[in-house]
Amino acid sequence: MSYAAVSSFSLHRQLGPLYLERRDEEGALQPVVFPFPQEHSIEEFGELAKTRLGVKAIELCQLQFADASPQRITALRAMLDEAGTKVLTVPIDIGDLTTESDVYRADDVARIEKWFEIAHLLGAKYVRVNAGAPIGGAGQVSRGAVVALKELSDRAKALGMELLVENHGGASSDPDFMLQLLEDVGHDRLGLLLDLGNFEPLISISHGRFAGKELPTIGIDVSGVYENIERLAPVASLVHAKAIDPAADGTPLVDLPRALGIVAASGYSGSVSVEWEGQLGDPWEQTAATLAAVRSAFPALI
Repeated sequence: MSYAAVSSFSLHRQLGPLYLERRDEEGALQPVVFPFPQEHSIEEFGELAKTRLGVKAIELCQLQFADASPQRITALRAMLDEAGTKVLTVPIDIGDLTTESDVYRADDVARIEKWFEIAHLLGAKYVRVNAGAPIGGAGQVSRGAVVALKELSDRAKALGMELLVENHGGASSDPDFMLQLLEDVGHDRLGLLLDLGNFEPLISISHGRFAGKELPTIGIDVSGVYENIERLAPVASLVHAKAIDPAADGTPLVDLPRALGIVAASGYSGSVSVEWEGQLGDPWEQTAATLAAVRSAFPALI
């Protein structure tokens, strides 16, 4: 069953702080918090996604949970079930599987697996991890990363879920890197979450805006974005319909209908999740507009 879904990150300006991390030079984990205000709880998002956006499936991002206690997760699952809202994916932004340190990688794998348990309790079909660090991009395909992903894949499968990686910046947004990683881990073990906006130069522009820095947007060449989508669409297990604010002159930075059309032409028939990452306008309205483009390209989605 394939869904038109909405990521909780689309409402990141209203759902409270984002909780990330990085390792310092001594290897200690340091929190990195983006203090967005909370107008709605994650629980309320599950209900509002259905009533305001008309979707039956959502993604719940790990980095938006300040509290992931068993009591909270059990109560959240009950509320989602009552609302008739399915958790399609839990994107997990913990750790760096490409690290050269076996000790750090083992620690990251253990902490990621704890979130697999949470995703399972929420009824998720997919869990998404990063090929590299959430902050600072990805490294290179390495034996350690491949072994870690195989271990994580086995754990996800044991819980009835599928493991995905995403083109999420750094080397992971290079199709050659991603295709090699999928091959090394095994397509039967690892799938691709294809994000239509996470290619250069779009991802640097989006990340710059997120950090309060506007990069040049006039006259830039985005043709490579569509070429990369065409290369990766045939191996995609899930798709993010990413939308961001336009260029400084008001023109769209990415032609989303064109990008979605490339995915559709590849024969893709899976779910598509909306991820609005802009900073301008009302996020509910922007998400709804992006969702309309998804439904236009994929009318059979539930």
